[in-house]
Amino acid sequence: MISIFNYEVSLSNILISTSFVLLILITFAVIYISYISWKDKKRLKK
Repeated sequence: MISIFNYEVSLSNILISTSFVLLILITFAVIYISYISWKDKKRLKK
């Protein structure tokens, strides 16, 4: 019983950690795409 509980806790921690990592990666991807789009608009105006 205790080993199953520990397994569930570790699985939950892994899922939480993975979701935070994915959230950070998606945030950086959105910032990067916005920056590229901004640079492209700036280049097209010249």
